[in-house]
Amino acid sequence: MATINISLPSQLKAQADELIRKGYFASFSDLVRTALRNALAESRYDAWAKEAVAEYKAGKAIVLKTKKDIDDYFRSKME
Repeated sequence: MATINISLPSQLKAQADELIRKGYFASFSDLVRTALRNALAESRYDAWAKEAVAEYKAGKAIVLKTKKDIDDYFRSKME
C-alpha cells in the first residue's frame, strides 16, 4: 500500500476528525479511501450521463423498458 502526505485546511481536517470521532470511519485513511472511491464512481456515472446525452442528440438513444433492459445496459457499461 502506498503512503502519501496531503495538506488540508484546518476546518476540513476538523470536520474529518469529527466524522472519525462519531464512528463513521475507523481512521483518517479510511475516510480518504472511501472519499476517493466515491469520487471515482461518480466520475464514471458522469461519463455515462454525458454519453447518454450525446447518443440522444445523435439520434442513437435506446429505450429501456424493463428492469432486465436496464440491468443489461449497465452490465455492458461495466465491462
